[in-house]
Amino acid sequence: MGHNFLPEIDAEACTGCGDCVMVCEAAALALEAGKVTLARPDRCEYDGRCEPVCPTGAIQLPYIIVLGA
Repeated sequence: MGHNFLPEIDAEACTGCGDCVMVCEAAALALEAGKVTLARPDRCEYDGRCEPVCPTGAIQLPYIIVLGA
């Protein structure tokens, strides 16, 4: 289906703990100026590891629910 979803990062909620960076095996996330950033979006595998480890909920993974017949 070829969706180009990327994690949404709330910079105000990010504390810069780096937990998400540590679990991102694709190395798409990085810390810059004390906040997480999607430094390499082309590498993001959208595997869902970053969202649950964020203690402040600063990372959200949007998705679409498709109902089929």
